[in-house]
Amino acid sequence: MTKEIFLGAFLAALTVTSCSGQQSDEPRPVFPDAEAPTQFTRAYSLTESADGQVRVFAKENGDETWLYEVRREGKGWSEPKRMELPARKMLTGPSFSAADGALYYASDEELAEMPGRKDLNLWYVPLEDGVWGTPKPVPGDINTGANETMAAISADGLMVFVSNHSQLGGGGYEMAEARQDENGNWVMERPLDELNDMRANDHVALTADGRRLFFYSHRSPKLGVVDIWTSQKLDDGSWSEPVNPGEPLNTAGIDFGAGLSADGETLFFSRDGALYEMPFKALDLTQN
Repeated sequence: MTKEIFLGAFLAALTVTSCSGQQSDEPRPVFPDAEAPTQFTRAYSLTESADGQVRVFAKENGDETWLYEVRREGKGWSEPKRMELPARKMLTGPSFSAADGALYYASDEELAEMPGRKDLNLWYVPLEDGVWGTPKPVPGDINTGANETMAAISADGLMVFVSNHSQLGGGGYEMAEARQDENGNWVMERPLDELNDMRANDHVALTADGRRLFFYSHRSPKLGVVDIWTSQKLDDGSWSEPVNPGEPLNTAGIDFGAGLSADGETLFFSRDGALYEMPFKALDLTQN
């Protein structure tokens, strides 16, 4: 092989590598062989256990929503399996806690202290050595007669949760912070007035260090019907002005339901009801 041919082959290989590197930063389907979702079968809020061995996501089925889990098998993942957790017809908002490793989620299962109600409340279920424990309602004053749809928890015990209870201020789905007291009960500290608006704010995801929050919103400026927004925790404990990271995360479609991998390097999200993943480093966070 001449030097010219060798050099040409080397440059061609370098170009392919560069292009593939750029492509790897683009969102890609989590389940590339899955049947395309409809508006009645959307999946969202994929979350991953601390050891990276279990993933859980919510998926709609008409007016019902259920949680599904997949488990690591070699270099791949098992087929999704519906989780058997207490509920009537609604399980949603899954998020593995970075503090205790448990799965937190919302269920419409009736609470003993609020009989007859059909609203969503926050629950949790431990996961130890790959085995699910006993699911229980989250203790404290977080669960109300309104809908509590999701909670994300950082390693230092900061919870950001979503509710449409009037105590959060606006009457829509809004976000608030909570922490556990000395008895292990979750107590709301404050609504996130600097982030909430009059539209829905839901599907929260929190980095393990509690410094960055993701949520979906209908606010403007937006690229599609609904976009994923992000905010950074400031030194005074408040959150920075939320920003829209734009493409390639958000598009003219419906982008929502963010979640994070255990190592924090991958962002999961839903695009038009199909689950996608992309490198965290590919996000444009320069504005925030």
